[in-house]
Amino acid sequence: MAEEKKAFDEWMQLFVCDDPYWKVPTRYMDMSRVGAMGKKIEKFEKLYPKCIEDLFDGAPTYYCVLCVSKKDSRVAIERAYERKKECSTYPDEVIERAYEMLSDDKKRSTYNEILRVFFKLLQAFTAIEKRELIDEHDDWLRMEKNLATWEYILKNRKVWLRLFHQGLPTFYEVLGVDRAGLKDSEVIECKNKNVDNRLAEEIGKILNNPQLRFEYDFMLDALDKIFDENPLAGIGRERVFLKGKDAFYLMLLKYHDYLEKYAWIMQEHQDWKEYTDEKTFYSVLNIDAGSIPEDKRAAENFFRNAYRDTERTEEVNLAYSVLKNSRLREDYDWLLKNGEWVSMLHEFDIEEVDDAQIKAVMEIADAVVRK
Repeated sequence: MAEEKKAFDEWMQLFVCDDPYWKVPTRYMDMSRVGAMGKKIEKFEKLYPKCIEDLFDGAPTYYCVLCVSKKDSRVAIERAYERKKECSTYPDEVIERAYEMLSDDKKRSTYNEILRVFFKLLQAFTAIEKRELIDEHDDWLRMEKNLATWEYILKNRKVWLRLFHQGLPTFYEVLGVDRAGLKDSEVIECKNKNVDNRLAEEIGKILNNPQLRFEYDFMLDALDKIFDENPLAGIGRERVFLKGKDAFYLMLLKYHDYLEKYAWIMQEHQDWKEYTDEKTFYSVLNIDAGSIPEDKRAAENFFRNAYRDTERTEEVNLAYSVLKNSRLREDYDWLLKNGEWVSMLHEFDIEEVDDAQIKAVMEIADAVVRK
């Protein structure tokens, strides 16, 4: 399985799942024969009216809402609940009810009985009524899947949206390819002679990767839907392609993640900037970065010993607080390695920068990243 497909599937499994406990019976049975089920539902409705209402509205079972199983622990349900509060199309009150019913063993048992009785009762529904209920249920699942896919793209493919808003046409248009005329497995080749070969190559890598192509197409379709539903958003369709800016677009496509990380580090740790040239946190503590033990505990002792032998100034305290923390040290080392060239890219203005400037920095970037 391709790396991109694996990462996508792992994300989707957290937010979208099938509904194995949703079993609408195909068999028809007269209401007189399932009347006992109707009376039981009425009793449950007095205790948990909204739970019963959710089922008759075609909402997925609460197990599906939270993406958990009947065997999952309370801890697993709590984690699922926290995730769903951040990313779900289900109404907040439905998510709350799902958590309330499944996180308590007694209520979970009652809910399981509610499901059993409900699906028994559905035997008395007509085929049309069952079909309507199934369609409602499928709509819930489809909306949840679409949102999870969109959130994944927003989290992992920010550069595509940034390129779109910076004026770059769709990847298909850049390559001079008609998306509608392509077959699913067709290899996409650049037909536009006026596009920078390196930009065309990077875009080709995306469109010829089945998973990335699926994600990119999903994004385009979602944007089209947004424009259709909101005429004002259609202004985005009038974007003018900034001709002659292929190098800038290439730079964004290749190094957007570096730009994002640099911006985040600078925002979170503004006091690091003056320690990224000749003076570093390592030199402040008189440490050779190459001599740091790989073992985490041994590294902590190493920094503690260096700190113990140094005068406790504000600068020394800052250096120690950063280097002793493996996560902070990892970000700091990244900044030492990439900060100089990324900061130059970060300052570029698309309206003013020329290709020569971008190419010069990208040559440095390519050399650093390859190390």
